[in-house]
Amino acid sequence: MQPWNLPRISRRTALAGLGVGGYLLRMGKSQAEEKPTTGKCPPLVMATDLFRPHDDPDDHWDLATGYALAFRGLVDLKAVLIGFPRPNAAKDPDVLAVSQMNYITGLKVPVIVGSPHPYAKDMTLHGDEATLRRFGSLFRILEQSPEPVIISVAGSCRDIATASKLRPDLFARKCAAIYLNAGASRPSVSQKDGMEWNVRLDPAAYHAMFELPCPIYWMPCFEDVRKFQVAEYATYFQFQQGEILSQVSPSVRKFFAYVFEKDHPQPPAADWLRYLLAEENEPLLSAMAQERRNMWCTGGFIHAAGLMVTPEGELVPANSGRSAVFEFVPITVTKSEGGVVEWQPGEGEQRFIFRVTDQQRYTPAMTRALLTLLRALP
Repeated sequence: MQPWNLPRISRRTALAGLGVGGYLLRMGKSQAEEKPTTGKCPPLVMATDLFRPHDDPDDHWDLATGYALAFRGLVDLKAVLIGFPRPNAAKDPDVLAVSQMNYITGLKVPVIVGSPHPYAKDMTLHGDEATLRRFGSLFRILEQSPEPVIISVAGSCRDIATASKLRPDLFARKCAAIYLNAGASRPSVSQKDGMEWNVRLDPAAYHAMFELPCPIYWMPCFEDVRKFQVAEYATYFQFQQGEILSQVSPSVRKFFAYVFEKDHPQPPAADWLRYLLAEENEPLLSAMAQERRNMWCTGGFIHAAGLMVTPEGELVPANSGRSAVFEFVPITVTKSEGGVVEWQPGEGEQRFIFRVTDQQRYTPAMTRALLTLLRALP
């Protein structure tokens, strides 16, 4: 049963979900009123490899997480920057998913599509006018924001590394922090077993991230790229999708089902709204509920919003004094090349690494925290 009544929708209103407008749903009391108070609403840009067909559905779960935080007033989601598809990948930036989230939440978040060109260390402001135009929207967001902007990076590091190379002065002034979801934290293992996927997409861009003139919160995907397991210096966790899908709104379930819908591998642009308004595909949802989902980026979004996750899975303000299942600790990067980052504990250069403080309770706590966020979506 839906918690709102849907009035008749005009074509103009339907198109608003594409980012040029938003449809504000009529709801009763919102769970946003029950949010933990942080005292701030930091501006956030999500840089992601959100494609259709998907590379990995965790990107759509991340998108929903960012929107849930924005809907609850915990972040100000300024834009979704989607990387340019890989050559011969037969994929498109999934602007339809962003349209669906805009419609569900009533937000008006725009989409920026990234650069097709690999990162080049010798790039200058005068070298590529097309690249400058491509990143113009991102530069305007940084320039016009009253507060420095947080940037979350998942997938290729190309776009943020390139943008910072073009405007280092702007990033020094207006980038509050970058949450870097890439790499493996154990250099000795990485050197033997190859690059993590996000690093492999543009290794030079990955290494350039550690030279940016702003704080870097490094979130290694793994300690050992061969092992999908919870580890001290890795963000990875996994949950069964049914644990969350059974407790979120029908619209949110249909948002996720649309990612997997076999009958619509390349749906027409109008289909994103019709799908949300149609009946749920029960057989598909039942199959989805049995699948397990690998996740990496959740902790960064929570930390960016000024929150932490307790061992019981509660979301509380970071300054609450409560125990948490993860933290960021300061490090010094001693070497970065060949897809491998070497580091040691220590203060000094505004570089931090993600650390799991309670490996036994990390997965259930993060799953409960994610559920809490997504249940807030209308």
